[in-house]
Amino acid sequence: MKPIIKKRILLSCAAVWFAALLVIELFHTKIFTSEVYGETLYSITTRFLGGFACMVFIYLYSSKKMLSSKTSLRAFAIFLPCMAVAINNFPFITYFSGQAYIDAEPKRILLYAAVCLGVGLFEEMAFRGCIFTVILQRRKRRWVDVFWSIAISSAVFGIVHLVNIFSGASPAAVILQVGYSFLIGGMCSVILIKTSNIWYCVILHAVYNFAGGVVPECGGGAIWTMPTVILTAVVAVIVAVYVVYQLIRITPDEIERFLNEKKADEQNNN
Repeated sequence: MKPIIKKRILLSCAAVWFAALLVIELFHTKIFTSEVYGETLYSITTRFLGGFACMVFIYLYSSKKMLSSKTSLRAFAIFLPCMAVAINNFPFITYFSGQAYIDAEPKRILLYAAVCLGVGLFEEMAFRGCIFTVILQRRKRRWVDVFWSIAISSAVFGIVHLVNIFSGASPAAVILQVGYSFLIGGMCSVILIKTSNIWYCVILHAVYNFAGGVVPECGGGAIWTMPTVILTAVVAVIVAVYVVYQLIRITPDEIERFLNEKKADEQNNN
C-alpha cells in the first residue's frame, strides 16, 4: 500500500474516532443508561477511543517505533525497577492486616481494571507519545534539552489534573495528585527514551492507578497509616534515585535513535 493511501486511511480512522468521541460526550447519558455501570462504561469507551486517536498521530507524525510491541531484555530490565512504585501503590500493610478490604463482585473489579487501562493508554499516548515527543523534537539533542522536555511535559500532565477540583475533590487531594502526576510523568518519559517502547509506560500507569484505587473504589477501610507512608516514601526515594541515574545516562545517540525513526522511514519511502 502506498504511504499516501495509508496516511489517508489512518487520518479517516482518526476523524471517525474523534466524531465518535464527540457524539459520546454529548449523549453519553442516553448511550450508557445503566445506573450501576453507565459512567464506568462511558469512561472506558472515551479513554480507549482517545488513546487510539493519539496512536494515529504518533504513527503519522512522531516516532512510530515506540508503538512496536518488540522489546528486549535490556529494555525490560530498565523498566522493571520502576514497577515497584506502581505495585507499592496498593496498601499492602493495611490490606493484609485487615484494616482495608475489597468486597466488590469480580465484574466490578474487572471493569475498574479496564478503566485504569483505558486511562493509562490515553494519557500515555497523549502526554508521552504526543506532547513530550513533540517538545523534544523541537529542541537540540543535549542532556539539558531532554531534562526540560521532560519537566515541561510532566508539568502539563500534572496541571491538567487540577480539573478534578470541579468534580468535587478536595483542593489538598488535587494538589497532591498534581505533584505525584508530575513525578510519574517524568519517570514514564525516562522509560520511553531508554526503551523506545510506550507500552511500558501504559502498563506502569495502569498498574499504578489500579493498585492505588482498587481499595477505595471496590472496597474500603484504612489506607494511609504511618507504616504505609514510611514504606511508600522509602520505595519512592529508591526508585527516584534509579530514574535520575537513568536520566543522566541518556546519550545523544539514544535520543537520535528514538526521534529519527520517522525520518528514516520517510527516506526509505522516497
